[in-house]
Amino acid sequence: MPEIAGSLWSVPSERQLEAIERLQAAGLRRLHWDMTDGRFAKPGGFTASRALALTQATGLAAEAHIMAEYPLQEIDAWSEFCDLIVVHAESPRWAQAIDRISARGCIPGLAISPGTPAAVVPADMAVLCMSITPGTAGSAFNDTVLNKVSSLRNASSQRRIGLDGGVQRRHVESAEEAGANWLVVGTDLFLSGAAHLWNDLLRRNA
Repeated sequence: MPEIAGSLWSVPSERQLEAIERLQAAGLRRLHWDMTDGRFAKPGGFTASRALALTQATGLAAEAHIMAEYPLQEIDAWSEFCDLIVVHAESPRWAQAIDRISARGCIPGLAISPGTPAAVVPADMAVLCMSITPGTAGSAFNDTVLNKVSSLRNASSQRRIGLDGGVQRRHVESAEEAGANWLVVGTDLFLSGAAHLWNDLLRRNA
């Protein structure tokens, strides 16, 4: 059963706490915080301080997805409250950021954009496969990413493999069959009116 991480990128700031609490009551146990530098991906997402405040207010587990050209300088702030931090394989010096994540006691992960091959990810490292261009929250899911997930799962039976970008409830079964055990869900969970369709999975995640 894939772990569900809720992304609030598209949720208006005045509704974020209420949205988290509503899904928390349904069984949500993990938050996914996106951060961009405005260069690697268009401006958006969260500052570490805002994400920390919302995380502390709800007591949920948290992970960070850093979409930045030079993510190393961002690591320490996010490692204060996130147990998993993901940086992009397309970022220069991503390996230094991965080392820093580990040194800070967090699980490192590598995100790969749609055009990046699965082979760039080191064996057994957690990997987040993007179905959409980073920073374009609300875009439609591209199911060709499932081939990449399958390739990664065939190469490693144990690693954490995630999907991010346009994930809807109807994609869960095919994602799981391909080998994903971690799903980042935003619009379909918080804004589409389809949150009730996730209740069975959220209860099983709880």
